[in-house]
Amino acid sequence: MKSPVQYFGAKQQIAEQLVALMPSHMGYIEPYAGSLSVLLAKPESKIEVVNDLDSRLMTFWRVLRDSPEELLHVAEFTPHSRAELEGAAALDGETDLELARQVWVLLTQGRSRTMKRTGWRFYVDPRGTNGSFSTYMRAYRSRLLPAAERLQNVSLECRPALEVIDKYGAHEDNLLYVDPPYVHSSRRGARYTHEMTESDHRDMAGSLRACAATVMLSGYASELYDELFADWYQVQISARSDNAIDRDVVEVVWSNRPLGDFLWHEEVSA
Repeated sequence: MKSPVQYFGAKQQIAEQLVALMPSHMGYIEPYAGSLSVLLAKPESKIEVVNDLDSRLMTFWRVLRDSPEELLHVAEFTPHSRAELEGAAALDGETDLELARQVWVLLTQGRSRTMKRTGWRFYVDPRGTNGSFSTYMRAYRSRLLPAAERLQNVSLECRPALEVIDKYGAHEDNLLYVDPPYVHSSRRGARYTHEMTESDHRDMAGSLRACAATVMLSGYASELYDELFADWYQVQISARSDNAIDRDVVEVVWSNRPLGDFLWHEEVSA
């Protein structure tokens, strides 16, 4: 199942590979929710919690979970339009439904796939695409109801990630999939709503290393993570990204537990 939105740094392309790596677990937690590509690609767990500090993004997921038909209705009457994107960029919806629609517009029609004001996505070369952008918009709409169904038993949080990590990481039957804003030296630009400094990454590492739960941490290779997670297991996955310094990238997954073996990974090391 694909996410009904695009999101900067999302794991849509490698979600199935990440799920295949996951050890057995009863609880599944995402402290940095984003597009929920990994959650939507995995079977349900007994307990599922997703969190993001961006309240606007979490409003979108809550409205989708609790009022899917209403959100689909307004999405169906939302055209692919530069004016629509400009209007949504204010994120000033007077109701939660309108705010959720604005978030959906920003993440599907905006070039940066973030919550920031950005350029409008459109196609000019018929040879460079399989269809008009309106065709792609229909695909995003078609994913809303399946995603809403998948979210029915998922708890939604809007708290600092470390609070969620500390709370749910204390239980060994949980699995935390952690996909934070990547280390600055490993990527281009600063597009996340809530960026992380080196100090923030160090604080996060301290919380993750204290977890009794299984932790899977995504990122690009960096000197900082080489230092912070030198003794953790690693899996490398080839990917494509417009976030990294090079478009062809190697995603790294660090874990405090041995991870499953699967066809797509290049290397596993302890």
